[in-house]
Amino acid sequence: MLHRIAERAGTALLVVVLVSLVLGQVLGQPVLLAYVDSGSMEPTIDEGDGFLTMPAVITGPPAEGDVITFRAQEIEGGGLTTHRVVDETAEGYITRGDANPFTDQDGGEPPVTQDRIVATAVQVGGAVITVPGLGSAIELVQGGLVAAVSAIVGATGLDVAVSPGSVGTWVFGLGLVLFVLSFQPSGGEELPRDTSRQTDGDRIDGRVVAVALLILVLVPANAAMVLPSGETTIAVDGSEVAETEGVAPGDPVDAEFDAQNNGLITLLLIFEPADEDVTVDPATPGIPSGEQATATVTVPAPEPDVEREIVVSEYRYLVVLPESVLVSLHEIHPLAALGAINLLIGGGFVGFVGGLIGFGEVRMRDTSRDLPLRVRLKQWLR
Repeated sequence: MLHRIAERAGTALLVVVLVSLVLGQVLGQPVLLAYVDSGSMEPTIDEGDGFLTMPAVITGPPAEGDVITFRAQEIEGGGLTTHRVVDETAEGYITRGDANPFTDQDGGEPPVTQDRIVATAVQVGGAVITVPGLGSAIELVQGGLVAAVSAIVGATGLDVAVSPGSVGTWVFGLGLVLFVLSFQPSGGEELPRDTSRQTDGDRIDGRVVAVALLILVLVPANAAMVLPSGETTIAVDGSEVAETEGVAPGDPVDAEFDAQNNGLITLLLIFEPADEDVTVDPATPGIPSGEQATATVTVPAPEPDVEREIVVSEYRYLVVLPESVLVSLHEIHPLAALGAINLLIGGGFVGFVGGLIGFGEVRMRDTSRDLPLRVRLKQWLR
């Protein structure tokens, strides 16, 4: 009995870990585990090592000595970076890789503000909990996912290239197909069951699996959309503008800011300025995986000695629907767009469950009892 309980607990833990890894990479938002792909944190975290994380919304503001994952603006062109907090200033946190001789801010990275921190590494006794070699495994999973979806799409005869940025959309779409098929009648009479057989073996309930999968998928999916969203404040100094030849107070002046997509699914960003005399171009950029967009804010030049703060609200949506549809839903209310995305994602993954095992109880017979491990592996690989 204890052996069976331990086996089930280990299996459940493995599933949670694998799902967390894949979702974290797909959504660009660390979910329980993350990894580094450089040696800047050696010897604390070696290149390719994974480490246990907690979302920043749970851990709160970091302290000096904490290892954080944040959205860098300048380091390697922007993106997620994992470094240690070495100091705190009024502008934000000062960070440095353990193997680096200088801080990130000495290299041009702005002080890290709380809204750019996405996770904190879990430390026990001052040591980060690491998983050696995890990064390589994650990259293999990513490549395998793209290859699998490409094979399925190719089998349908569609001449469409599948990239990491679009693979999520294809997964959701395939899930919806299975969801629909799971409700179709079998088209034939039900085969008689041999009720005299022994009913030993484990049972799983498809409804429980569906609910668990929804939680594992929708929580990080919404975190990837909601947590990076918020307000961007841009300061326009009237004195600096006055030094520009040919620009008088009231004339239009431009300022730029960048937005990064660190996930594997294309994002739609919607920028909304707080003031009516401010415009943003582009107002609804789509950002593919691993890329960034530069938006230009146009505002009337303030008077000399006047500094005006421009506030731009940013909304992020996973592109699992046409962008025009997402924009229309957003205009109704941001929750309408989020609700539609959750419905589509939830339906896709629930469809996998319904198409594979149904929504009732399924008995899983243990056909490998008392067999050596190598024999079980051969049976599984056949």
